[in-house]
Amino acid sequence: MKKLIFCTLLSLLLLGYSTAFGRGFSLDVNGDQATINLDKARKQTLWLPIDNSAKEVKMRVVGSSLFTEPVTVRLAEKSVDCWMPIYLDKSTSQIEIAGCRPEYVAWENLRIGKNPNPEIEDFRQHIHFTPEIGWINDPNGMVWHKGEWHLFFQYNPLGTRWGNMSWGHAVSRDLVRWKQLPTAIYPDSLGAIYSGSAVIDKHNTAGFGKDAMIAIYTSSYRSANVKCQQQSIAYSLDKGRTFTKYEGNPVLPSSRRNFRDPKVFWHEPTSRWIMPLACGQGMEFYSSTNLKTWKFESRFGDKHGCHFDVWECPDLVELPYKGGTKWVLFCSITKDAAHGSSVQYFVGDFDGHTFTCDTPEAYTDWINYGRDNYATVTWSNVPDGRCVALAWQNNWKCCSREKFPTVGYRGYMSLAYELQLVEYEGRAKLVARPAREYDNYFKRVVLEQRGSEVVGEQDLCRLESQGRACRLTFDFAELKAREFGVRLSNDRGERVDIRFDRAKRELRVDRRESGKVDFNDKFPSVSVAPMSAADEQSLTIVLDRASVECFTDIAAVSNLVFPAESYNRVEVYAVDGSVVANVEVACGK
Repeated sequence: MKKLIFCTLLSLLLLGYSTAFGRGFSLDVNGDQATINLDKARKQTLWLPIDNSAKEVKMRVVGSSLFTEPVTVRLAEKSVDCWMPIYLDKSTSQIEIAGCRPEYVAWENLRIGKNPNPEIEDFRQHIHFTPEIGWINDPNGMVWHKGEWHLFFQYNPLGTRWGNMSWGHAVSRDLVRWKQLPTAIYPDSLGAIYSGSAVIDKHNTAGFGKDAMIAIYTSSYRSANVKCQQQSIAYSLDKGRTFTKYEGNPVLPSSRRNFRDPKVFWHEPTSRWIMPLACGQGMEFYSSTNLKTWKFESRFGDKHGCHFDVWECPDLVELPYKGGTKWVLFCSITKDAAHGSSVQYFVGDFDGHTFTCDTPEAYTDWINYGRDNYATVTWSNVPDGRCVALAWQNNWKCCSREKFPTVGYRGYMSLAYELQLVEYEGRAKLVARPAREYDNYFKRVVLEQRGSEVVGEQDLCRLESQGRACRLTFDFAELKAREFGVRLSNDRGERVDIRFDRAKRELRVDRRESGKVDFNDKFPSVSVAPMSAADEQSLTIVLDRASVECFTDIAAVSNLVFPAESYNRVEVYAVDGSVVANVEVACGK
């Protein structure tokens, strides 16, 4: 009885507090139901107090043209981690929340107007896209159009954990500086908006207009409490700033559970659109002449590659190889229980109907050997024919739980990579390099050193990055040492070791002492990549505030790091012998 009286009095107190202090709204909390009544229906922003450890509650934004379906939020129960914005339009005057309690601290911390979040930029990266606020995962709808690189992405605009899947949107003219735009596509009556792709319809095949930007995405819904997935489309006639959903959605109906992530491209030889689709533990291919009606063509993968978990995020690209071309099929998957998220690929041929694989059935190739590289997909419509890709720089093993080092936002994208096929040990191998656009960023050379013999451990330089990203390039020759490598560290003793082991032919990147690693038991780790048998070894390291990405002649390794201070010390070392090193260190201008 005392608790009931207390809750009732608290509810009345909060309601009176809202009105008395003119916060722009009044509040009514009754049991596990709350109603926020806005004083005026107008364009404004309501900031919701969030607690990442709280349970999800359902929220309905009455009359909103954006939030047309109920969404979920983790309202602050006992403490506030951060605030998330609800963008309200002129027709919204009320917000209904179910599953909450009167004693939540959220009620006294609701805000209207300016962003109440403190500016915490400890791990905000410089040349890796990071959302201003909220959660991100897979890159989606990547397309070049009229001078802009469009990046859409899986986005929760109402929290820093997965949920309310929408398409966020950002654009760049140089792949370095990004501008985040308003959320592009919100959930609707067909379900959440999962991963997909975007194309420029140059021939107006869909009838929405010449050069319309068309997004193809997965609508994820529940039927009889079972998750089902199907494919839908939306179009934009204003360079992706606004999208109109096709009234005939879904364009590829389904009641299958794992039937997602369409990566559509135009296949010139057959004059049709081709849609690779992730389906269970395989990929299926569909074709269409108009993006609205789809025909099944074939299935691949049941006997090829890694099958530790479901396959996701396909892409199929044609690349030059030995005077001709080969097709490369991407597949994102959990590599194993320890490593977690990764991306495998297959090389072969595609005739518009069937993918014929050259890769032996039991063999698995990986695009990146680091712990934080997933959902790699390419930009469409790139004007110079380059194959430019991007990945989600995170790992499902470490990112989705309550705790994470960043506040107010969660998730990064990788560097943009240029992909090419090279011959390696008699087979075609996919190699990733940082896109050439970064050359214009790394203009400030702080060290250039040639022909230096490395014996034991040697200090190379102290990084004066002035808060910018840095690129370190090494060419190692005269390889007499059993092991050699580079160590990045700071004045607190936090470090990352990058080591070549000639006996094992391995490159190892050790982040176990890299900084904050205790937020998840899977985070402290050593990434292992193959090392070629070449007489000389190259190593490019791109160091940003929260990541270390490494590139050799045959491998890429991407890892997040969370040091208390930026790494400012660079050492080179050689064990049991010596090497000769050419070095260049450049930082952002």
